[in-house]
Amino acid sequence: MENAKASYIKAAGMSNLTREARIFKARIAGRSKAHLDKVFIEGAEQSEAFQEACLAALSDGRERPAMPDPQPFQTVQSKTETVYTYVPAEFSKEMYALGSLYQAVSISLNEALKLAQEVADRVSYDIGIEEPFVAVQFLRDELEESLSDTEEDESAKTEAKSPDSNL
Repeated sequence: MENAKASYIKAAGMSNLTREARIFKARIAGRSKAHLDKVFIEGAEQSEAFQEACLAALSDGRERPAMPDPQPFQTVQSKTETVYTYVPAEFSKEMYALGSLYQAVSISLNEALKLAQEVADRVSYDIGIEEPFVAVQFLRDELEESLSDTEEDESAKTEAKSPDSNL
């Protein structure tokens, strides 16, 4: 696990002058992307339990519990092995909170995408890669799919209403 942290720190401290450095940074960026996506999902999944704990505390007259922290290390499957990933806590906590807020419908899908991308941009900058990676692509795919389904539904309705549709 400490190797994951050391690799992140190494990538952040390297210049982009050599091909090897750019390849290493790209690998760490890919791992960081996977890490942030998993933390967003973790925040969303744990949101319900956190909300229930807050309600229970409120009904019992206790103080509201603190939001749990995301796991500092995540695991991702590479082509050949399972590897640990690391992203500094400031970024992980923010992404975790976004997942929780999105799940609780406190922020919209578009807000979640925008804010998650801002976190990804900062991580990309921290690592020193030229092109920021795209965060929470699975949500973008979901949005695109729902827009596509809506367009298909609208198209089907238009065809059904068209006077030429009976020809």
